[in-house]
Amino acid sequence: METKFLDNEILDRAKSISKGLADRAYEADQAKKLSQQSVDAVIDTGLLAMTLPKIFGGTEANFVTRYEVFKHLGSACAATSWCVGNHGAACGRLYSLMGEKSSPYLKDVSENGAVISQGVVPSGEIIKSSDGFRLSGRWQFLSFSLFAKWVLLCTKLPTDSEIPKIGYVILPIDLPGLEIQDTWHTMSLRASMSNDLLADNVVIEEDWIMENKPAVPGAEMPVGLRAPGGGFSLGPAATVLGVAEAAIAETIKIANATNVSTMNADPVKRSEKIGNQFVIADSVTELESAKAFLSQELINFTYEIYNGIPHAEDRIIKLKMAGNLARENAQSSVERLFKIRGANGLYETNSFERYYRDVRIGTLPSPSNPDMIREQIGRHMFGIK
Repeated sequence: METKFLDNEILDRAKSISKGLADRAYEADQAKKLSQQSVDAVIDTGLLAMTLPKIFGGTEANFVTRYEVFKHLGSACAATSWCVGNHGAACGRLYSLMGEKSSPYLKDVSENGAVISQGVVPSGEIIKSSDGFRLSGRWQFLSFSLFAKWVLLCTKLPTDSEIPKIGYVILPIDLPGLEIQDTWHTMSLRASMSNDLLADNVVIEEDWIMENKPAVPGAEMPVGLRAPGGGFSLGPAATVLGVAEAAIAETIKIANATNVSTMNADPVKRSEKIGNQFVIADSVTELESAKAFLSQELINFTYEIYNGIPHAEDRIIKLKMAGNLARENAQSSVERLFKIRGANGLYETNSFERYYRDVRIGTLPSPSNPDMIREQIGRHMFGIK
């Protein structure tokens, strides 16, 4: 991507570790856990600090840069990309909730490589008692959990009102009463360690509790870290685009190197069959169109924030369109490739089988449900509030 908004230094760091991540991806998938070597590589390249303000040692990577990083990591190891993206989102959310008070946690990230895992689905509750505050509940989908030092949890806060009050709490993961449970036995992103967290009457400090509202006005956020809001999520879309890129590249290599039998002639390379040529053409076209749309909208959004231009009225909805197209097209483009790979694509020892599973994560989480996104787009186009 040629744009002045792309930080090539950060992208080069991701590229420098991609081969190692790819080499270890199969073992990580089988072990359901990233290797310490892969995590150390992410820490050493500073990729955990992409969404941190520079005053806390971060790099303030904008959306254009993060898009390229997630896509590149996704092509090497989707679980690594997913973990880095979820950690980055947790860092950004913590800063928006705590402002300067987030300094001890975010500096721990930039200086010590601390990982922050998060549970964003509201669960559990905090009870105020005579001896302080106590937390109980269960949270799902805490990606990067087995390497986390901190957890950021969305939960019910103490209130005198009958209406539930939702907020967040930041906790050290080794706090007595917290337990990461081995529940992540899944089809996609097996190595993302997106386990459950159980809190059983855990004593917590009042300073760890946050209301669900910005601690600092949006205008004071570093420019590169300003997000579009509205439920748009970049990481999943960029990650599965990277997975699809890797699946296509590998399929082209395999098709050029292997022969298939024919009924009335000598064997030919898979790539020489016209039907396979049509398949790869459709798959690439489908993927490239999604990449172009998402890149375009990310550049438009980033241009507006860097130049102080009010966002176009339909900017968020176009980002949602582009994100949804990226997730659906990535999945479809990989599915097409089975026509070329045949039954050999089913073997777990092949990376293609992992690509086929991992690319599906783009449409599985409820916030990125394609029908829900299409309904939002349709309501906007019809002017329905």
